[in-house]
Amino acid sequence: MAQRVVKTTYLLGLLFLVAALVYFFASNWPELGRLTKVGIGAGFMILFYGLSATVFRHHFFSKWLLIFGAITFGICVALIGQVYNSHADSFLLFFIWFIPTAVLAWLTRSRFLSIFSFGLLQLTFWFYYFPSSYQIERGEWQSFFILLLFAVINGMVALLGRSSILSVLSYFAMHSWLFVIFVQGISMDQFHFWPYVHAFMFVLFSIYVKKQPYFICTVLFTGMFWVVQYFRFVERHFGGNWYIFGLVLAVIIVYIGIYVLRWMKKRSNGKVEKVFLVAFQIIVTGVASVIAIGSIMQLLSFWFDVFSPYWLFSISVFLFVVPGLLWKRWNDVVRYTLLAIGYMLGAFSVTEISFIVISVYIAGLFIVSWRMPAAVRTMTNIAVSLYFAMMMLDEWSDIRFTLFAVFVFYGIIYWVTKHTYERLVFLVSSFATLLLLTSADLVEMDWTYVVWNILFLGFVAFVLFFRTNEKEQSIAWLYTFLFLILKYYEWVWNLLHKSMTLAIVGICLLIAASIVQKRKAISFSVTKQKWLPLFVVMILQGAFIIYVTFDKEQHLQYGQQIKLQLEPIDPRSLIQGDYVRLQYEISTIEGMNEWGKVQVILRKDEAGIHRLVGIYSLNGKKRNGDMYQEGDVLVNGNIYGDTIIYGIETYFVPEKTGGDIQQRARFAYVRVSKTGDALLEKVSEQ
Repeated sequence: MAQRVVKTTYLLGLLFLVAALVYFFASNWPELGRLTKVGIGAGFMILFYGLSATVFRHHFFSKWLLIFGAITFGICVALIGQVYNSHADSFLLFFIWFIPTAVLAWLTRSRFLSIFSFGLLQLTFWFYYFPSSYQIERGEWQSFFILLLFAVINGMVALLGRSSILSVLSYFAMHSWLFVIFVQGISMDQFHFWPYVHAFMFVLFSIYVKKQPYFICTVLFTGMFWVVQYFRFVERHFGGNWYIFGLVLAVIIVYIGIYVLRWMKKRSNGKVEKVFLVAFQIIVTGVASVIAIGSIMQLLSFWFDVFSPYWLFSISVFLFVVPGLLWKRWNDVVRYTLLAIGYMLGAFSVTEISFIVISVYIAGLFIVSWRMPAAVRTMTNIAVSLYFAMMMLDEWSDIRFTLFAVFVFYGIIYWVTKHTYERLVFLVSSFATLLLLTSADLVEMDWTYVVWNILFLGFVAFVLFFRTNEKEQSIAWLYTFLFLILKYYEWVWNLLHKSMTLAIVGICLLIAASIVQKRKAISFSVTKQKWLPLFVVMILQGAFIIYVTFDKEQHLQYGQQIKLQLEPIDPRSLIQGDYVRLQYEISTIEGMNEWGKVQVILRKDEAGIHRLVGIYSLNGKKRNGDMYQEGDVLVNGNIYGDTIIYGIETYFVPEKTGGDIQQRARFAYVRVSKTGDALLEKVSEQ
């Protein structure tokens, strides 16, 4: 017990300290110069690595200091992007961060670093295809092959992962990117052939991929695919009464699910993991329920111009809920599907029904389900809490009291029930409702806001320190991360003040853990580590930071300054803080439809503003070399159709100043190196 508490306290302290570092740099405090900021970030990275290799070398804390050192390297790279105004959330940031993290994960065999590097790889893919600081248009085939490449890379990682957690995550990511192709094709009216290929791939995966977590993943994405395809097909070709076939399809899906479950049990001699059964049943129930509910609502809308909510309520109760609760001989999947349909249909009519009727119905559901199997009881209690919350909001419109009442309800069930999975469901739900209460976007900034945040942290501490179930502790850690992310994006409290608070709390936790460890004489078992290859990675990381910083400083000092006209907008970066997104006059060339590396000619006009004259070269080949005159400036960029990206599309600003800069800024001052690379120096109204 004492050893676990000390370990948890150490990790919480380190987590809060690193979060404080992210918040501090994201605040972009103007009192610190560029080199000072980079020096502080690099100093913390060296501190974490140094303590890991020396003072705490024979301590369990060594591993986590090494991990947070790797995280701090990414913070340093993001910081360089901030102080020198590179792209916000650039895919290059995450790719550069990914490479040494993946190497460290391989050298240390750290599961955390493996999963973290996997996340960085996915962020690299995401921000490459969906950049946050600029908009580009790609050709249909270019878009398709880029997305397909992301899926193939994840598939290769899954194949080489040998059934590890990384392999499962990569398999899931592969299907996710394949599904992105499907969604992109629908939304952009592209890839018309892909649904047929995608459906064929699902058949192959279902036949040849038999391991349980992979099979579950295949079933999940297959279900999502066919739900979308069903509604698209019926809406496009039939509609109206043809939605009756949706009910038939839901029945077919349920019974296919039952058959597959029996086949899997028989094939594995009954040794199918419980979590696999639960996951499969949830997917089958979810897919069948969505199709059935959508079909029922479409049919009612087609048959009646206006229908009474009491009719919908009666259908949900007598055709679905009552049979699902009372007919115990039915297969579990059938019962769950009936209940899911009934409860979700009931949610459409709750606020239109008499308060007394709904209150009696809720009480009856709660009482009847209490002696039911855990899965039925869980579904019913979630429905009860949903109905209860909808009634309270409709009557009193007090979101704080409603969320707190739901939290208490979930907390009581979590505490009372003895079933493992039921406890986990309501622990997740309790954390979710309490996390919403801590959001300044949903509640007023008064003394209760402080109470909700303290209550959340207290609940986290209770689960981490006093509960022994590892799954419950993992849920608490997850919501701790989500809490820190939520606080990062809250605008009502300065990032600098948040940073100071987190730093103080983190230092206090580290000191407390150290004191308790010494007084209790607690020792930790550690794994021996070969440090030489780790030192090589650390030195390369430090050299990279020094080189890039030096190169940027040289660029600012010796680059030619030009003045450009712009139009800004103002968002917040994932980890780099507030920035103004810039759209330049020279960013668009009407009538152009090219892709690749480009070099443009800029010429100063009478007002001192550099204007676009034309393209000097495209993909290394000169296009309009005769346009170039003495005094002109050549600038490198990447062209996507008619849009050119120069790498100067973001300007990072101190917190909460983006609005003023957005209104005032009309021009950007840019330094251009001899090789044509541009670096944004400042924005100004003159």
